[in-house]
Amino acid sequence: MRNLVAGTLIGILLLSACGGGGGGTGGGTTSGSSDTSGSGWPSAANTGVPAGTSLTPSSSITVTTDGAVVEKLDITGAITVLANNVTIRKVRITSGDYYPIRYFDNNNVGLLVEDSEIVGLSGQVTSAIAFQHYTARRLNIHGMADGLKADADVLVEDCWIHDLSNGPGEHNDGVQSTGGKGVALHHNSISGASNAAVQTGDESGAATEDLSIENNWLSGGGYTLNIRGTGATRPKNTRVINNRFSRDAVYGPWTIDDPNPTVTGNTYDDGSPIPY
Repeated sequence: MRNLVAGTLIGILLLSACGGGGGGTGGGTTSGSSDTSGSGWPSAANTGVPAGTSLTPSSSITVTTDGAVVEKLDITGAITVLANNVTIRKVRITSGDYYPIRYFDNNNVGLLVEDSEIVGLSGQVTSAIAFQHYTARRLNIHGMADGLKADADVLVEDCWIHDLSNGPGEHNDGVQSTGGKGVALHHNSISGASNAAVQTGDESGAATEDLSIENNWLSGGGYTLNIRGTGATRPKNTRVINNRFSRDAVYGPWTIDDPNPTVTGNTYDDGSPIPY
């Protein structure tokens, strides 16, 4: 494992360390109904490593310098982030680790992950990123148990989360929160999860508050949105606005335990409004 402490561009440092560049192209895996190419939603065409980007092969790395940039790497393993305000961009991570981006050991803040592909090799990979204080933008995420763990202070936008592992006995979620405040999911395509596109609960003992689910394309699951909590941990200030749902959920587009959510402007793929 590389321990990266330099304050400059980490991708450049690794270029000389690894010797040579690998050919990298964006897009990654596509599969059938979860590929929304041409529809304006996030897809293989507009997420992941941009086409033509040259990637340098790398093993697992650890980032310990505030403000570091990890860029243009083809990583087999994981990135452990132990610093604040780290940027990860134009990276492909292929991982069998529990967390391809491990970001919770030091309670760090300010992580930005963008224009990257994160591939889980099995359901033993828990989620692409965990758990809070990060922004995920234009990511292509697939293959693991849950796409993202997003408990608090998280923005997920323009991401394509699809084709999760869905193994026997797994309850896979596109985005999963176990309680916290301030998670926003804006303009994503989320599909291919056996349990829910978005799942919240109260395992942390905290209510899910200020959850914003706006302008997404959402598919699958028992309930596509499974927004749960009871008693003191009942969800608060939930917003489900202007989303488009496929009709493939087992039970319906949502179940929401928040007693006073804002739910408006949501439709099925054919444009039919979904009343709340």
